[in-house]
Amino acid sequence: MKQKKGQINSASAFGSFNIDAEQPNSLQTGIAAAGIQPERVTKGAAAGCKPGCTRKTFVLPYALIDKISAIAAHTRQKEIAVVIDMLNKGVANYEYQYGMDISSLPMVTINN
Repeated sequence: MKQKKGQINSASAFGSFNIDAEQPNSLQTGIAAAGIQPERVTKGAAAGCKPGCTRKTFVLPYALIDKISAIAAHTRQKEIAVVIDMLNKGVANYEYQYGMDISSLPMVTINN
């Protein structure tokens, strides 16, 4: 059995088969040759997410989840869209009350 470039031969208890390995296209090889890193990092919590997004887990009471689900059904939106909208409005309200300077954690010094 001859092996073509880009093919992987495999043998198992179920018989042998060939798998075509995906070859990089000219854009990918050009980017790699230039040493340019792609913008999107696919490690950790950001893997599989839209660009500019990451995963974060929150524990919420059942009553609040039921209300979010009801709002999503009433407005015919996905639950995530409702949650993002509510969080954006909540953050905007907080920044309006306390100022936009509160965008990161304060520096804490511990004196021994």
